[in-house]
Amino acid sequence: MGDYDRLIQLCDSMATAEGVAKMEERMLDVKRRYGSYPQDKWDANIGLRAYFEEKAGGKNIYELVVKDTFRP
Repeated sequence: MGDYDRLIQLCDSMATAEGVAKMEERMLDVKRRYGSYPQDKWDANIGLRAYFEEKAGGKNIYELVVKDTFRP
């Protein structure tokens, strides 16, 4: 798997119908709606966030996607 695929997975883990959400909020929402969220998938998403934050020179991922002001 390449970085493009990883980036798509990262975006999916933060995307809602309203726009960008905090990753943990998004995963908890999925858990509430479907009754579970696999721990290994949760951990993988956190790892993806860390991976791209490191690639971005240590910047917080939400600074890069402008979490508080982004609207689709």
